[in-house]
Amino acid sequence: MAGTMRMRIQMLPILGLLLLGTLPGPNALRANDDADAEVTLALVGGWLIDGNTPLPFENPVILIAGERIKTVGRLGRVRIPPGANVIDAQGRFILPGLIDAHAHLEGLGLGERDADFTDTPEKLRHAILQNARLNLLSGVTSLRDCGSSELVLKLRDQIEAEGPRLFAAGPQLVKREATASASPLFLEFDGVKEARRKVREQIAKGIDFVKVRLTRQRPLPTLEELSAIVSEAHRAGLRVAVHIDVPYDEAVRLALMAGVDTIEHMAPLRAHDDRLFLEMARHNIVVVPTLYQLQAQRVNPMEKNDEELIEPPLQTRLPPEIRHALTQRAALWRRLALEWRARGYDPKRALREAFRTLTRARLLGVKIALGPDTGSDLVPHGQFYKELVLYANMGIPPIEVIQMATRMGAEALGREKELGTIEPGKLADIILVEGDPLLDPEALRNVVLVIKGGQVIEVPRPEAKSR
Repeated sequence: MAGTMRMRIQMLPILGLLLLGTLPGPNALRANDDADAEVTLALVGGWLIDGNTPLPFENPVILIAGERIKTVGRLGRVRIPPGANVIDAQGRFILPGLIDAHAHLEGLGLGERDADFTDTPEKLRHAILQNARLNLLSGVTSLRDCGSSELVLKLRDQIEAEGPRLFAAGPQLVKREATASASPLFLEFDGVKEARRKVREQIAKGIDFVKVRLTRQRPLPTLEELSAIVSEAHRAGLRVAVHIDVPYDEAVRLALMAGVDTIEHMAPLRAHDDRLFLEMARHNIVVVPTLYQLQAQRVNPMEKNDEELIEPPLQTRLPPEIRHALTQRAALWRRLALEWRARGYDPKRALREAFRTLTRARLLGVKIALGPDTGSDLVPHGQFYKELVLYANMGIPPIEVIQMATRMGAEALGREKELGTIEPGKLADIILVEGDPLLDPEALRNVVLVIKGGQVIEVPRPEAKSR
C-alpha cells in the first residue's frame, strides 16, 4: 500500500499489524475541537461504492471514529484531522463489507466427506475457525450461519475475533417424524407448546435468529406451529428464516401465512406464481436463493478442470488435503451430471430458468440477498465473490449485485441500521478492492484490505500454490 509506514492500529488477533502511511497535503488541517480527536482513521482517494447510490464517486474521504463511520464526503471538502491515520485508496474501489446471508461455518464444501476432517470436537473447532478466517480475508465482514451445532454459538467470541461478525441460528427447528434419524443440527418439535419451548431454549443459548426447516424428509408443520415459532421469535426481537425445498408452493404459502422474514433457497423461484411474489414484496420478505450452489455442483464440474474449480487466492489459502478432497467431490458430481444429462436434464437450462423467475420476482418488488450456501458441497468458504459474479454474468447490473451482497444482506439480518452501506453512524465495515468490480465483477476476488468495526486487516498477497 502506498505511503510511509508510520501508524499503529488495533488489529484482530492472529492477523498481525498493518502499518499504513499518513497522507500529507492541504486537507490535513489542524484539529481545533474535540470532535477531531475522535477520528482514528481516514480513507482517502479511489472510488466509492457506498451500497446506496446507483453510481460510484471518485476521490471520497471516509472518516472513522472508533468502530463507526463519522463522515463521508469528497476530497477537498472534508477536513482530515492531523492525528488521523490515513489509508491512501488511490486507484482502488471502496465497498461496504460483504455479507454472506447463507452459510454454514461447520461445512468444508465436501458434503458427507466433511466428516473426514471434522470427526472430533477439536477438528471441528479448527475447521470453523479456519472458515471464519477465509471469509474475512475474502471481504466477508458479516456472516449469517443458517444452521449448525451449538459449537458455533460457543465459539462466537473467537469466530468474531478471527473472522466476520457472526449471526447464528444454531440447530434448525424441524417437525418431528418418528422414522427420521436424529441429528445435532436439528431440534425436533411437535405441537404448538413444544415449538414455543424450543424457540425459548435456543434464545437462552444466544441465537441471533431462528431457522426452521421445511423439507421433503419431514411433514410440514401446521400453520399454528409455524406461527407460534414466528411469534415467539419476534417477541424476542429475532427474525425467522425458513429453508424450503419441496413441496414448493405449499411450503412457500405456509411460510407467508406464518409471517416469516426470509426464505432460503430456490423454492419460491420454482413456484412461478406472481401472487406469491407480490405477497413476499408486500410483507417485506427477503429471499436468499443460494443460486451459485447449483452452478458449483452441476455446471462447473462439467466445464472446469481441477485447477480451475478453486481459483486464487483461495487456491493458496486452503490446505492441500482439502483441495484434493474438493477435486474428488467434483469428480463425483461430474459423473452425476453426465447421468442426468443422459436422462435429459440440463443444469444450465435450470439455472437460466431460475434467473428468469428471479428477474420476474425483482420486477414485482421482491428483495434478494446473496448467500451461496457456503460450506455446502463444492461451495467452500473464502470465495463468496463467485455468487456475485454469477448474478452479474446472468444480466443483473453489477452495482445492484453489490447492493444485494451488502445492503440487502443487512436487511436479511435485520441490521440495516448498522450494516450494509457506507454512511455516517454505521459500523465501519469496509473493503478495498483492486480493479473495477462494475466493469469486471471478478475483481471482487482481489480484496486487498478489510476494515471491520474500524479495525484494519491486511490481506496477504497470494503466493504460488505448493505442489
